[in-house]
Amino acid sequence: MTGQTWTWARLEPAHLALVEETERAIGADFVVVYAPGDPRRDLPASLPLEPYPLTDAQVEQLRSLEAKVGGVAVAYRKLD
Repeated sequence: MTGQTWTWARLEPAHLALVEETERAIGADFVVVYAPGDPRRDLPASLPLEPYPLTDAQVEQLRSLEAKVGGVAVAYRKLD
């Protein structure tokens, strides 16, 4: 993956619904799906988020989502 750039995945409406369902199921504020992308499409340098602590069961839910949408899913919570 040397030189690979990751950005937000472009998801179809059905996949967005799966992301929202996963957010509710695990209790995360946000689940973001990343995919290899155009290096000119940069992500913001800083977001007020931190990784959401996950149980093994929640990790499996994210992995299931990844298989369905074809990206890497990461759960976040808002910084207080």
